[in-house]
Amino acid sequence: MAEANYSVQALNNAIADEGFSWQAAENDLTALDESARNQYLGLIVTEAELARLASETRMLAAQEGQRFASFGAPAAHDWRNVGGANYVTPVKNQGGCGSCVSFGTVAAMEAKARVQLANPGYAIDLSEAFMQFCGGGNCNGWGLTSGLDYGRSTGTVDEACMPYKPQNMSCATERCSDWANRLTKITAYTSHATATARKDAIVNKGPVVAGMAVYNDFFGYSSGVYHKTSSATLAGYHCVCVVGYSDSLGAWIVKNSWGPSWGMGGYVLIGYNQASLLIDSSWPFYALDAVVLPKTWRNNIAITRIYAHAATKTAYVALDGLGWRRIQPITADGVSNMHALFVQSFAHGRKVNVLVDGDKVYGAYAL
Repeated sequence: MAEANYSVQALNNAIADEGFSWQAAENDLTALDESARNQYLGLIVTEAELARLASETRMLAAQEGQRFASFGAPAAHDWRNVGGANYVTPVKNQGGCGSCVSFGTVAAMEAKARVQLANPGYAIDLSEAFMQFCGGGNCNGWGLTSGLDYGRSTGTVDEACMPYKPQNMSCATERCSDWANRLTKITAYTSHATATARKDAIVNKGPVVAGMAVYNDFFGYSSGVYHKTSSATLAGYHCVCVVGYSDSLGAWIVKNSWGPSWGMGGYVLIGYNQASLLIDSSWPFYALDAVVLPKTWRNNIAITRIYAHAATKTAYVALDGLGWRRIQPITADGVSNMHALFVQSFAHGRKVNVLVDGDKVYGAYAL
């Protein structure tokens, strides 16, 4: 039962009194007591870090003000609908464990992989558990860029290697034995502070990682553009993934990690320039430069098409269920030999085992 001081009706009255356009509704989190609700957060920042982040963001904004002076971002962008395609993976639920940093970071990594490959259907489901519990975090939380730093230094495995549970997990005993061969990493990440730079990063690099202050009214969000009500009190800090924005709505489009039954299918529109929320005033957005996908053997795969270009000495093979892959020039078998193997296999209707990553093939055997 919801605690007495969390009344959705009172919240909707406050929203109306202040002239805001969003709505609140009962959900799984409003049914919890305050302590249990706050366990759905998990971003740890000290007072010193709050001051440092605000100072660094101001300095970065001053630099970007000159660099982006002549650039203009489109009025809206949403990676859930780019040319009718959705590049964002499904909303997940961190449960009552303060693992939001890993969920926000992994959400950006999964989407970045699809954007990078120009393949919205690319199957990717990375492990928040590995990142959180092998990287140094726990259910009490983690730092804002801790997941990004671990994603750069080590990476994370696929979900099947270490499935997530909303409780403290043992990295040594709960990850799969071949985890070292299943790591997806990022090469680097960059910070963006001005509105134009943030939008440019979203449009040109993909969904970004962000932090925000969460007030108690946020838990009851249902739809519309969220603006903090004046009587709301600070609950804690949270990490999210920003997948787009809309200037007409004056809002960031944010993927949360509280399951699809919260908000608008797990998403929230957060109004621009709310200083108390920190998300776009005192903290940067963090964009991923590139994702490095693991090489994986995929077995019993049919070849659907083959392409080669003599002038550029490049060759590609389309694999059933995997899409197009370029034959990697540095493969031991060479482009010509690999291409010949695929041609012969295709001609005789033979399937193949292939060593692939996100967009290349490194080896193959005809079956």
